[in-house]
Amino acid sequence: MYGRTTLIPFYLVVDVSQSMDGPRLNTANLILRRIGEALAHDPVAAERVRVGVIDFAGASRTVLPLCDLLNTATLPLLACRDDGTRYAPAFNLLRATVDRDCRQLEADGFAVGRPGVFFLSDGEPFDDPPGAWEAAFAALLRECQSTPNIIPCAVADSNPDIMRALAHPAPTVPLFIQSRLASPESAIKNLTEIIVRSVVASGHQEMVVIDETNVHALDTVIVDPPETWIDPDSGF
Repeated sequence: MYGRTTLIPFYLVVDVSQSMDGPRLNTANLILRRIGEALAHDPVAAERVRVGVIDFAGASRTVLPLCDLLNTATLPLLACRDDGTRYAPAFNLLRATVDRDCRQLEADGFAVGRPGVFFLSDGEPFDDPPGAWEAAFAALLRECQSTPNIIPCAVADSNPDIMRALAHPAPTVPLFIQSRLASPESAIKNLTEIIVRSVVASGHQEMVVIDETNVHALDTVIVDPPETWIDPDSGF
């Protein structure tokens, strides 16, 4: 009797606030296509990886439900919205989505590895009331049946200190920050290659693996724990 196939869910959580409009979002829109191209040439990884996309600005939406990219006829395009930048809706939607997807995959007969999340933002959150995004993030870590690995990707005017707090679990996952002399577009382009290599490698290893080789236009930081100001067991 053969064992169950282990699937690794990956989620791209992408800022689509107005500041991302133009070349930044155009570059981010290439990520899915590049992942699909890589998986098309690697049947082992393609069999074991599923990918979904969530966007966020003032609110958050599921742009692509978790799926087998090679069975997806049309890949969606991210579009900017001019309604602010709030992180809490993204974390709340991600928590509900990960729980639902993991339950469904298990019901379909698969084993499910820890999910991976690439969280890309080019600005600071302006959640109201104060503390809303921290509470949503703490709930994500505390309540998810399969707490994801979260890899923050900070470009342009995102706050490195805030993004640093999102790396989970520290200190085993990196934080990617746009290098000082790089453009946001070049940073996102190089992030795309990191994401593609990581998704493929994770399919082979049956666990989230972050490929940090040949990193350009980005600084890689390994976050020192603990980030106690966002404690999942706090009273948020």
